[in-house]
Amino acid sequence: MTTHQEQLQQLTNFENHYQYDAQYLKDMLTLAPSSYEKFAGFQPMAHHRDLLPLDAFWIAKIAGMQTEDCGGCLELNVKMAKEQGVASDLLKAALKGGQDLPADLNLVYRYARQVAAQGSVDEAILSDMENIYSQGQRLEFGLAIAAAKVFPTIKRAVGMKEACALISVDAA
Repeated sequence: MTTHQEQLQQLTNFENHYQYDAQYLKDMLTLAPSSYEKFAGFQPMAHHRDLLPLDAFWIAKIAGMQTEDCGGCLELNVKMAKEQGVASDLLKAALKGGQDLPADLNLVYRYARQVAAQGSVDEAILSDMENIYSQGQRLEFGLAIAAAKVFPTIKRAVGMKEACALISVDAA
């Protein structure tokens, strides 16, 4: 079992690696350890990708983050996507609203934004997604999009509004 001090060090390493402020997670670990334990159990879901192509997965996650208007979380996901091999031009296109994405990824982007916005998904978009992606893949998109909401929600719950303001992210 990992000690409190080891977990804090892991969070510090994460912060340093991604230049990301994880103080809210350190606070959760220290002030609400059982909550942090549940959060740690959520992490595998937040990063789960089995059926989806890499680019589609990350475009959906980024679109979800944009909908949440969380600059720090968005920047973190861009860095993670780049680290996993997603091309910078795709990330830049997603950050600029998705219009310059290839048609299949533009569809994923628009779909993810609509799902994340919690309104109904345009029937034509849904039909196109059903023609391209299996139900299992669409369920996996659902996990990716839902996970994008968790981090900004936790930050907002402790008043970290500044940390969740949309910022300019350079995907180069």
